[in-house]
Amino acid sequence: MHKEFNLVTKCTFQAPAKAVWDVTVDVNTYPEWWPCISNTVIEGDEPRLQENSNIHYRIKGFLPHSLNFQTQVTRCVPFSRIEMTVRGDLEGTGISLLDEHNGITLATFHWNVVLIPPLLNHLSQWRLFHKLFIWNHDFAMRYAVKNMRKRAYHAAL
Repeated sequence: MHKEFNLVTKCTFQAPAKAVWDVTVDVNTYPEWWPCISNTVIEGDEPRLQENSNIHYRIKGFLPHSLNFQTQVTRCVPFSRIEMTVRGDLEGTGISLLDEHNGITLATFHWNVVLIPPLLNHLSQWRLFHKLFIWNHDFAMRYAVKNMRKRAYHAAL
């Protein structure tokens, strides 16, 4: 049995949705500005995320384990929405939403996933570890949002 994680990160960018979008879809640069991601590989000739893209990730938060997973983009609406399926050490779905008002963009990142590695899956059944894994996700996302804000702001100039 797998314990599901329903993870939601909301953040505001002082930049238009296009600038936030451009940072989001440029997955090959993630390791440059997001210290928790050590590797990304996008399959195919298109270097930017788009519908049907397959991307491989290696991510490590604060805790001493890394996760390897792949996402397949199932829906991509420029400047507003990305939907994906996730498989590997994580399995489930993800949705990224952008909503711009007066040049300010609200981003919402939803992940509904389960941990597949047996030890991590077993530990996630325990409330303490489940909360610790959620905290670890939040730790990684804080880094992402902090650096995304800088990149989106400069892209909007």
